[in-house]
Amino acid sequence: MSIEAPAARATTTESLLGLLSLGPLSGYEIRQLIDESIGNFWTESFGQIYPTLKRMAADGLVSVEETPDGKRRKKTYSLTDPGRERLREWLAMPVSVQVPRNELLLKLFFGNRGERSEMQRLVETRRDLLTARLARLRAIEQQITADHAGHPALPFWLMTVRYGTAETTALLGWCKDCLTTFKEMS
Repeated sequence: MSIEAPAARATTTESLLGLLSLGPLSGYEIRQLIDESIGNFWTESFGQIYPTLKRMAADGLVSVEETPDGKRRKKTYSLTDPGRERLREWLAMPVSVQVPRNELLLKLFFGNRGERSEMQRLVETRRDLLTARLARLRAIEQQITADHAGHPALPFWLMTVRYGTAETTALLGWCKDCLTTFKEMS
């Protein structure tokens, strides 16, 4: 009988440690970077970012530098050695399995209780959103490949974008199958 290590549970702290490993950032810059990088598969709100940064500073995982910025003081956060170590430890842990919540699947499961045309419309809408997402992911891959050629993190960044592309392509195939099933049901 083998005993497996407990799976890592990603939290706001781990996501912020990862982002700060790219360089010093303010809370606002972190939120912008999320939108520009990991936002297709992970997001954090300002309401999560700022309290977590405060807690991370109290725990010694980040240092804070305050500088004048107009009427306010800008706080820039940097990883400390304990913060880098915590990030390395988390990266080495197994990934936890998370059951996603998917309202479309929930509605389709109960679809025979509603109007078939409405269920079909839901799938068509998802197909259209996925088509737009696939185009966006392909553009992101082209952009980061051009902008970051030779960067040591590029292969890892491409892995995440290509995961999104593969998942989106598969879901588009699923939409096509669903729409075929709707036609066969008519």
